[in-house]
Amino acid sequence: MDVNNVLDIFRRLSGLDSEQAAYYMSFCTGAVSYVSSRLSGDADSSVTGQAEYAAAALAYYRYMLMDASNNLSSEMKVGDISMKADTFRAADAAEKLCRDAFSAISRYLTDEGFAFRGV
Repeated sequence: MDVNNVLDIFRRLSGLDSEQAAYYMSFCTGAVSYVSSRLSGDADSSVTGQAEYAAAALAYYRYMLMDASNNLSSEMKVGDISMKADTFRAADAAEKLCRDAFSAISRYLTDEGFAFRGV
């Protein structure tokens, strides 16, 4: 996977410009490491685009969680009209996007260590 491709997808998901998105390169690098560690030997080059998208979706989800935690009381008031940012709803949407992206490559992912040993 190419971390620059992941950063570009992250930029488009987040709506940030290139300079702003570059600030979150560590989110993308961490997501690439995570997805790469989970890809099985069955994953070939045809999966790369989907894996990069999954990594970008994970980076975006982490970004939205950070944003939600930093904006717990984000409110804007103009005259008699006030608006409160619903960052938790946005984080929930980002989580669904991330789950969907991982679902698309699930057959190429290794298990995260769950073992059922019996009763």
